[in-house]
Amino acid sequence: MGKNYTYNPGDPFPYQYKYEHMGVTTDCIIFTYEDWQLKVLLVRRGGEPYKGEWAFPGGFLKMNETAEQGALRELREETALVPSALVQLGVFSDVDRDPRERVITIAWYALVKPSGVVGGDDAEEAAWFPVDKLPHLAFDHRKIFDAAMERLRRDIHFQPVGFDLLDDEFTIPDLQRLYEAILGVKFDRRNFQRKIMSSGILESAPETEEASDSDMYYEPDFAQDSLPSASSVPELSCEKKSLNSDEYRKGRKGRHGILFRLNRRKYDELKEDGLKQEF
Repeated sequence: MGKNYTYNPGDPFPYQYKYEHMGVTTDCIIFTYEDWQLKVLLVRRGGEPYKGEWAFPGGFLKMNETAEQGALRELREETALVPSALVQLGVFSDVDRDPRERVITIAWYALVKPSGVVGGDDAEEAAWFPVDKLPHLAFDHRKIFDAAMERLRRDIHFQPVGFDLLDDEFTIPDLQRLYEAILGVKFDRRNFQRKIMSSGILESAPETEEASDSDMYYEPDFAQDSLPSASSVPELSCEKKSLNSDEYRKGRKGRHGILFRLNRRKYDELKEDGLKQEF
């Protein structure tokens, strides 16, 4: 059987195989939570293909970097954002996903606190978009987005993903609104509070000496049918009324909000046992 390669001593990659090679890119799906909305980071492409259209930050890997290093580099160059960590979402390899050549992409996702971003390198602009108001996406990025949302909605039952998006200290209504934004459902306030408290993953934050108006929480006055109930959702998606923080605080006034934080020890115990958090 004949050799399917040539060997060139001294070359950086001395073994040259006869097989066709394909391009490898990375794409970053970065979520944040701002103005009571779940948002995702997009960049406007500055070059062809799909010039002027929106896409996820990303680009081709360099020969001297890992996939994660390449993803972090592209994210930093195109948006100036540097997350603490990335989680690999998956590989997308449809044959015709890129009109330039045969390209596979390794997608990564992360959850970050609200942060300013700015377009750079070959991205004309970088911006946060509400997940229910996305523009048309280049390449197969809509497919990648759908996979990222499915992963996020699955992870929220097993990991404290919400705590990566909220402040270190938060109220129960803050947490409920976030879960509703991710899952696309409307929870009963009392049932949500009872279940999240019974899980043991929250602990009371140290009390401040005196509560101020900023410590008050408010329930939004939107119609009960604006979101489906958690028990009646055939799919984890729906159209819902968006409220910014000002509109939210114009809702029905509540009592002084009690602040909580994540009980990391209890969470680690539940995770080790593989328990799923239901609502």
